[in-house]
Amino acid sequence: MNAKLNVALFNTFLLLTATTLQAQHCTTRTTTGRYVVHCDGYLTLAPNAPQLPAKTLATTTADHDGNFSGAGTVSVGGAILTQTLAGTEQINPDCTGTITYSQTINGQPGPPINITFVVSENGDKIDGLVTDPGTTFACKLVRTPSHTK
Repeated sequence: MNAKLNVALFNTFLLLTATTLQAQHCTTRTTTGRYVVHCDGYLTLAPNAPQLPAKTLATTTADHDGNFSGAGTVSVGGAILTQTLAGTEQINPDCTGTITYSQTINGQPGPPINITFVVSENGDKIDGLVTDPGTTFACKLVRTPSHTK
């Protein structure tokens, strides 16, 4: 390759890298909106109990201050449960973060849920992993088209 082509390719690489890094800056405003939530994995119903297959289908809404609240249905080992959640995200400029949800299960208070997450696609997608002992549970949030930023 000639030197001019190498310089042009290098400049293009730098421009793309700078654009990507700039696009990765996140705040609570990045995640504002309504999301469809799909979770899949394994959960336990009690401390030291075996893990059971589990799935969640829910919706959640986040405001400009990072407060999330939602409701949905959870299947744990075939038992169908209703769940509500509320929590406030701690989001980093690099689009990683954590949230602790308080929850009710079938209308009764449940244990808190701790999640580590990554925001992508300008906030249209959030991938999370529950970090509580006894869980192997991952969630994907996809923002609905009618979101407001």
